Amino acid sequence: MLKQDHREVAEGSISSDGGDGAVSVARPRGAWKQGWEHYFDTASDLLCVASPDGYFRDLNPRWERLLGYTVAELCAMRFFDLLHPDDIESTGAAMAQAVSGEVTLDGLINRYRRKDGSYAQLEWKSAVVVRGLCYCVAHDVSAREESRQALSTALERLQYLQHASGVCLFAIDMRGGTHRVTFLSENVSDLFGYTEEEFRQEPQLWECRLHPEDRARAVAETAALMNHGTCLREYRWQRKDGTYCWVRDETKLVRDKGGQPIEVVGTWQDITGRKEVEVTLERQACALVELSTPLIPISEDILVMPLIGMVDSRRADQIMATLLHGISSRHARFTILDITGVGVVDTNVAAMLMRTARAARLLGVEVLLTGIRGDVARTLVALDVDLGTVVTFGTLQAGIQHALRRVTPSGRR
Repeated sequence: MLKQDHREVAEGSISSDGGDGAVSVARPRGAWKQGWEHYFDTASDLLCVASPDGYFRDLNPRWERLLGYTVAELCAMRFFDLLHPDDIESTGAAMAQAVSGEVTLDGLINRYRRKDGSYAQLEWKSAVVVRGLCYCVAHDVSAREESRQALSTALERLQYLQHASGVCLFAIDMRGGTHRVTFLSENVSDLFGYTEEEFRQEPQLWECRLHPEDRARAVAETAALMNHGTCLREYRWQRKDGTYCWVRDETKLVRDKGGQPIEVVGTWQDITGRKEVEVTLERQACALVELSTPLIPISEDILVMPLIGMVDSRRADQIMATLLHGISSRHARFTILDITGVGVVDTNVAAMLMRTARAARLLGVEVLLTGIRGDVARTLVALDVDLGTVVTFGTLQAGIQHALRRVTPSGRR
């Protein structure tokens, strides 16, 4: 800590007792002067003497290297003129308190303008007032503060991305057989309504809030995590307000060098919206299947299935499943497959029709094939399709009339 202007020291011994100055330093003047001047000129710290009128009285060369001004230029201007506008008020208040002896400048950070217009950030470490002058030591913390600002900006961006993406990050300590939450991103309350502190205070919160239908599976997958090291699962979890949300849980097990589990890290993502879309799409798909393979009862004994569009392997399976289920549930005697709306009848379609007819015959049902156009008849002949006992008609109307004639007035054959 500086007690005197270095030029005053050069004139003789320094004396101080913290009050009226009664203790002298027993050191040769020449040695003191030489050592002091060397330190003052080479110190990496920023040393200065300032007066209450806002001017520097002296500065060491480190100031020149930092700000780009010469010492003479710096002493010719008020140091308040070099301060960043946002730091003038706080610096003035801190200096007034230091001069009055209320506080020191320790920890004060402010910005000084360089000659090129940029700003250096200084942290003041000590200040002593002697005979109205303030002797100060500061450090250049520009790099540190820039790194801190960059880190703060990155954290803010990460938090923004987390809130925007709906992905919550978590870490759980596995050492000692405990499952202790050590980290949760801030957006956990957005997802579940619970705060990070509530998760910490109640280690069983995750398991207790699992949907009853999903709990056993989710807990079993947690145990499997110990063997496989990773786990991807989806389950329902009860929010604080009592509602359930679908969660995509992607977890990784971290082990130490000895292979012992030490931590679980992962993400939680609310996929309720996606699940709702999946349910809607599944319902629509079922509706489309029903529309693509409609089974229409003409009477208690007669069922008609009009086919429209292309018939692929998946639809062929659906046709057979729907038809056989309808026959069994309605106890039908006749089934009419109408292919009027099928644009192309090839080997695959013909084979599907014959398989369906044979399956229906095994249930004791007579199969009629209607909608046989001229081009379809030529195709069936060219393919040498054996229709067996299948009765064919050119139109659906003809097929229905045939089936009705075979049925007794009571509705039975």
